[in-house]
Amino acid sequence: MRSNIYRLFAVVFVLLAAQSIVAQPYNDPSTREAYLAAGPIVVDGNMNEAAWNGVQEYLIFGPKPATTIQMQGVTSGVWVKTDVPYVDTTWTKVKFLKVGNKLYIGFSSDDKSVCKFGDSWEGDGLFMKIKTAGGQEKEYKLYFNDGTANSNMVFENQAPGMGAGLKGTNTIVNDTTQVDNGYSAELLIYLDSLGYDANVGSVPVMINIFDPDGYHVGMTAWGARGTFYKTWWGSEWGGVWRDIAFYNDPASIDVYQSANPIVLDGLLTEPDWAYPSQYLVFGPKPPLSGTGNSVSSTVLVKGVYTDTTWTPLKVLRIQNKLYIGFTSKDKQVCRFGDSWEGDGLFMKIKDATNADKEFKLYFNAGGVNPDMVFEAQVANSGAGVGRKAVGTLVNDTTQTDNGYSAEMMIDLAALGYATVPQSVQVMMNIFDPDFYHNGMGAWGDKGTFHKTFWGSEWGPGMRTLNLTNNSTPVELTSFTAQAVNGNVQLAWTTASERNNAGFQVERSQDGLVYAAVGFVDGKGTSTEVNSYSFVDREVSGKLYYRLKQIDFNGEFAYSDAIELGSIVSDFALDQNYPNPFNPSTTISFAIPSKSFVTLKVYNVLGKEVANLVNGEFESGRHSVDFNASDLASGVYYYTVQAGSYTSTKKMILMK
Repeated sequence: MRSNIYRLFAVVFVLLAAQSIVAQPYNDPSTREAYLAAGPIVVDGNMNEAAWNGVQEYLIFGPKPATTIQMQGVTSGVWVKTDVPYVDTTWTKVKFLKVGNKLYIGFSSDDKSVCKFGDSWEGDGLFMKIKTAGGQEKEYKLYFNDGTANSNMVFENQAPGMGAGLKGTNTIVNDTTQVDNGYSAELLIYLDSLGYDANVGSVPVMINIFDPDGYHVGMTAWGARGTFYKTWWGSEWGGVWRDIAFYNDPASIDVYQSANPIVLDGLLTEPDWAYPSQYLVFGPKPPLSGTGNSVSSTVLVKGVYTDTTWTPLKVLRIQNKLYIGFTSKDKQVCRFGDSWEGDGLFMKIKDATNADKEFKLYFNAGGVNPDMVFEAQVANSGAGVGRKAVGTLVNDTTQTDNGYSAEMMIDLAALGYATVPQSVQVMMNIFDPDFYHNGMGAWGDKGTFHKTFWGSEWGPGMRTLNLTNNSTPVELTSFTAQAVNGNVQLAWTTASERNNAGFQVERSQDGLVYAAVGFVDGKGTSTEVNSYSFVDREVSGKLYYRLKQIDFNGEFAYSDAIELGSIVSDFALDQNYPNPFNPSTTISFAIPSKSFVTLKVYNVLGKEVANLVNGEFESGRHSVDFNASDLASGVYYYTVQAGSYTSTKKMILMK
C-alpha cells in the first residue's frame, strides 16, 4: 500500500487538533478526505480507536453569531440571565473514516447546553444526506430526541447503518440549571448498500450540526429562549452537495518553518513537532500471501499476517536544515543480519545539481538488539538518532514490540544550496521487514519485507517538499487593547494574509487559562494592510487577551498576549485612607476610559491648598499619596474632575 497524507488540525505525534476546515460562514470547502483505516471501529460513541487519532482533514461547525434575542445562556461556563444577545462559542468537529466499504462519521462537541425539542421533534446532533450510486438521496440522523428526560442519542436512517452517542461527564440533556460538557458520537454508513463498490473515489453528502441552545422540555419550539441555529456543509436540503473523497497520494507537502532548536535525540519532544502542520502516514500494508510467525493484536501467532502498523512522518525546516521526525507502533522491529537493511527510513533527495543523494536511518548495527544507524552519501550533510520504545527488542521473534521514534537532519548547504530553495525533490520509504531474525535467509518465506513509498522505489516518481512561504500565513503587525466605559476595545492589523479564515479572540483572568469570547472573519488571502476590531463588553478586573489565528486548512497560531490593568465601568472617587490622618493619606479614583484628570485639595474656605493630579490617565484605578505635614489640623475637601465627571469628598487632618 502506498503512503497517504492527511492535512492536520489534530495531531498524531503529540498532536491532534488539527486539520480543520471551518464551516459556514467562513469557508465551505467542496471536498473533505476520509482517512483510510484498517479498523475495526466499534460504534459506541467513544471515538477511542487509534484510527480516529490519525484523522487529519475534518470539519468544524461553529461558533455561531450572536442571536438577536435575549435568553438564558452560558458565559464562561456559568448559567446566567442576560439582557444581551447570547454568543455561542461551541465547536463541533466532524471526522471521516473509511474501512473497507464502510464509511464512519465521528463527531464531538463541547456544547454547554445539550437540548432536544420535547418528545416530538429534533435536538442536538448530526443530520445528513448522502447520495446512492444511482443518485438517490438517503437521510441519516444521530441526535437527542428520546422521549425521556436526560435522553440518549437516537439513530435514524433511510438505508442500512448504525449510530451511537456518548454524553460527556455532567452533561444532562435539557436541564437548564446544568452547564453541560458536550458529547461525542459515531455513525456508520454501509457504502455497498448504497450501490458503491470498493473502488469508489468519492460520495456526495450534505451535513448539518443542529444546536438548539437553551431549549428545555415544555418550551414552545422556536420560542424566545432558543437559538436553534443550524450550520451546514452543503445546504439545508437544497441543491448544494459536497464530496467525501477516499485516498490521495499527494504530489507535495508544505514544510513547517521553525526558529526553535531541535535536539537530535529521537524523542520528538520539542513543541514544534506538535505544531499542526502537514505530514505523511505510511501503512498499513495488505495481508501477506504466505504464512509465518506473525503478530496480530499484540499476540504472536502462526498464519497469514495482516500488518496494522502506521508510521506518521513530519518535516520541519530551521533555516537551511531539514528535520525529519517519525514514529512507529511496529509490533515486530527487525533487521537483516549484519549485512543488509532493517526497519526505518530510506530516502533520496535531489541536491543543487539535480543529483540523487541517499539518506538512511534504520536498524542495521551488528549484534543482537541494535540501535538505529544513520548513513548519508554526502559527508557532513546530516545526522540521525532513533529511540526504541520501552518493550522493543530488535530481532527477538518471541517479543511483541512497541515500536520506535527517530529524528534525522539534512543540511541543505552541504547539498550545494547556497540559499534555501523554494522546494526540493524527494522520495521517502518506510521499510518494515516483519519477523526477520539473525540466521533467516533474506527475503525468506517468513519475512514480509514490505516497503511503502512516497514517490516510487528509486524510480522517477519524485515528490516535492515546499520549503518557503508556507509557515506564516498571517503577518500580524499590531495588536492593542483599550478599556472604554467598562468595555475593552481590541484592534489589530495584518500586513498580509494567506488562507486566513479568521481570528478567535480569547480572554484570561490569570494569563494562563484562556476562553474564547468571539470570532472575527479574516480576509482569506490578501497582500494589503487589513485592520480588525472587536469589543469585549461589560468586563472588569485585570485581564489578558490573545488572538488564535485559524487558517482555512485548520492550522492555527497564537499571538502574544496583551495585559490590561484593572477594568472599571464607571467614574468613581473613593474615600481617602486613613481618615482621619496624620500627616499622610491615600486618595484613589477610577476612570472607565482614558481621560485628562485633575485632583485638588481645598480648605473649608474653598481655597486651593494642593494640586495633586493634573494630566492624562489611562482607564482603570489610580491612587495618589497626599502629605499634609505643612498644613494645620482641620477639615479639608478633595475634588477630582475627569471630563464631565466631578466628585468631592471630605477628609480630616488631626495632628
